[in-house]
Amino acid sequence: MVLLGAALVSTGQAQEKKLTAKEAEMLYDKADQALNAAWAVAKKALPEPDFNKLKEDQRLWVEYRDGLARSPLYTGAEGQDELSLDAPEYLEAAAGLSDMRTTWLKGLVRESTDETLSGVWTDSYGGHIEIVEREGHLHFVIECVRGPTSHVGGLAGIAVWNQSIGWFSDKGRDKEKTDETNLSFILRDKRLEIIGANTGCYHGARAYFDGEYVRVQPLNAKAQAKVVKAAKAGEVPEE
Repeated sequence: MVLLGAALVSTGQAQEKKLTAKEAEMLYDKADQALNAAWAVAKKALPEPDFNKLKEDQRLWVEYRDGLARSPLYTGAEGQDELSLDAPEYLEAAAGLSDMRTTWLKGLVRESTDETLSGVWTDSYGGHIEIVEREGHLHFVIECVRGPTSHVGGLAGIAVWNQSIGWFSDKGRDKEKTDETNLSFILRDKRLEIIGANTGCYHGARAYFDGEYVRVQPLNAKAQAKVVKAAKAGEVPEE
């Protein structure tokens, strides 16, 4: 899972070699420029009401990015205090998170002729889902990395799909599991909202699947076959 891997690599915990202050600053500046460029494109492409909503979304995302990137738990920095905004560990982590947001913004405004939901989707908050739509069903593998301690989660399955609404249930999958897990899929324009119920057994404490996902890249035939196989087995593939 490329995007999920990027989320992990963005943390200092995943980096064996620490960047110098100058290297971290250059990495952050490059990511920030790309983010600003994607933002400018979105401003031109979206109707005013949609862009006004996006501005509020962006404000919340910046708070999320800075809160996460300033966390020693997330970055692997020494000490327990929040990092300063010029700390190399902050700059490196913030750059990785900004790259994910840039990808999300580009997906939000990208024109597509694909009439199915098949592809890779992300919510820019560490959530990643691969979907293959076939004959009224969504074969999916969803994974996420959330929170400063990198809680992870994953679930694979098949949802019933009806035009703009989908529904997944794990009822009957595990006879010893008493609580049914559900995921709803709701398509609104280019955003796929996912809402879960009783999903805790599939993820860490904070690694919820809920979010607004956008399609960011297609899936080739080999990748689609892998997703379908995993969905039918109900098992998230190992890397």
